[in-house]
Amino acid sequence: MERRFRKAALWGATVAAVLAAVGPFSPAHGVPRPDPTSKPSPRGMLDAMRRDLGLTAVQVRTRLAQETDAHRAAATVRRTLSTPPAGMWFDRTTGKLVVAVTGAADAQRVRAAGAVPKTVPHSRATLRALVQQITGRAGDGVAGVTGWGVDERANGVVVRIDRTRHTARTAAFEKTVRELGARGKIPVTVERSNQTPRQQGGTVVGGERWMPGSEGICSIGFSVTGPGSFQGFLTAGHCTLTADQAAFGKDGSRMGTSNQGGGHSVNGREGDLGLVEVDQPGWTVSANVAGQGGAPVTVTGAQEGLAGMSLCHSGQSSGWHCGEITRVDQTVDYGNTVIEGLSFTNACSAPGDSGGSYVTQPNAPKALGVHSGGGAAHCGTFGGATLTIFQPVGEALEKWNLRLVTGSP
Repeated sequence: MERRFRKAALWGATVAAVLAAVGPFSPAHGVPRPDPTSKPSPRGMLDAMRRDLGLTAVQVRTRLAQETDAHRAAATVRRTLSTPPAGMWFDRTTGKLVVAVTGAADAQRVRAAGAVPKTVPHSRATLRALVQQITGRAGDGVAGVTGWGVDERANGVVVRIDRTRHTARTAAFEKTVRELGARGKIPVTVERSNQTPRQQGGTVVGGERWMPGSEGICSIGFSVTGPGSFQGFLTAGHCTLTADQAAFGKDGSRMGTSNQGGGHSVNGREGDLGLVEVDQPGWTVSANVAGQGGAPVTVTGAQEGLAGMSLCHSGQSSGWHCGEITRVDQTVDYGNTVIEGLSFTNACSAPGDSGGSYVTQPNAPKALGVHSGGGAAHCGTFGGATLTIFQPVGEALEKWNLRLVTGSP
């Protein structure tokens, strides 16, 4: 969404200072407490990336170094470009950040930042204007249409359609979108699949189970602190719909209160954001996310995800799996709600992972987002293309004036 780019400069400039003010922590947990000698395991994260991305150990380390450089370049690009770029993505073939720009001056700024410029005809504002037209035509939803958004690599837009739910109205909507694109000579890509994304509700180390009252099972995202003595964790908004609901940990004991006061849950256009306060004796918060085999991964900060970048996901149902960000800033129609500003990955997931953690960079893992939903393909169980969706973490931190609990890698 455009708001993501309006916030990017502020987010990038403030996140380091904000996170530096927070001491080491570990996601909320109950008695018995985890072994204090347990150490974070970047090795386990590297092994999972080798398994899920099909890379050798040397290739994993090379890629991570390239992605670190690309993230630095992205931060510089956001500060120096005259207008938001039409798109940015990591090219795994060249190991470079690619930035879509519309003018020669910005192209030079991109080169100076250490990235590769790609001159395109359509600005970000033009593409977002078309996306908003599509949103207006979709209204409360169109049968068979599961979402839409900017297609950064194609300098156009993308519409996603579930062919199993295709109707005459679906065809009419697709025709309208193509006509809207043709007016501005903007490419329109239609992605067809046999899957409709669903919010994967089920259930405070990130990725571990929590239970919102009697509503089901979800996963913990990231521990946070807030104004006063507040401590709690981020999760998915569709896990926290009921105000002032008791929240229970994986051991069954009460850990806190979900959506306290009724103002800490969003499940609509603005996002899929939820907040649980950890307010019961014997529970604390930490910087840990459950990694491969349960070995903890320590979160050191937050980062905005870029298409093409690698990441790993921790959820109470599927465990620890890695993949790549395939798209950012997408609108998703879940059937029961339409949400903007979500990111897609090919890291597998399963029902019950909702709210779980997405992190990157095993030597200094950064929080990327919390799990929102996915398709029918669950870690090879059902076959088909993997579709996994997460809510970027920055929206919730800014909305509720929160700080991540962080530690040292």
